[in-house]
Amino acid sequence: MTSRYTLTIVEGLVGVTPRYNIAHGQTAPVETRAGLVELRWGVLSPWQGHGGKRRSPVHTATMADIEALPHLRSARDKKRCLVLADGFFAWRRTDKKSQPYWIHVGQRVAFAGVMAEHRDDRIASFALVMMPAPSAIAAITPEIPAVVDARWLAAPALVPVEPAWRIDAVGKHVDDPTNDDPACVAPLGNPAQGELF
Repeated sequence: MTSRYTLTIVEGLVGVTPRYNIAHGQTAPVETRAGLVELRWGVLSPWQGHGGKRRSPVHTATMADIEALPHLRSARDKKRCLVLADGFFAWRRTDKKSQPYWIHVGQRVAFAGVMAEHRDDRIASFALVMMPAPSAIAAITPEIPAVVDARWLAAPALVPVEPAWRIDAVGKHVDDPTNDDPACVAPLGNPAQGELF
């Protein structure tokens, strides 16, 4: 599951500042048919309230997950969005340790998203649409956010594009979701880093 992503390349986006560690529950810029807006990352079911005990919001979902959940299926059919990004983080666990990786593109792209507005407080939110990871990334994480173009806003099906991913091992600074600065994406200097996939 993708729990963090980045938007470090913001040229041409008025009023948007670079983000180095966007985390669950935070707001982030997304492109809708109505233009650029800030939405919260994490969709609640319409029957779940925002206070007290409740299930966790949906932050990521495959197309199969979306098909199985009525509120996400409705969002897919009626309210799609483009989540602006240039990379995401994934953690690989080895020998009881967890190594974070920044998997990025080097340019701004759009992740496929679905959005919803909660019926109680009208808070708008989004979830990322996930797809199987390519072989070079699958050793780190089995799924990645689907990268799409503007056709996603109206297309009947998910048609992902395939960017040239770079994989950089990064430090533990990114583990803390309150950290949102360039240190989150600073490579560790491993000779295998920066490879294109």
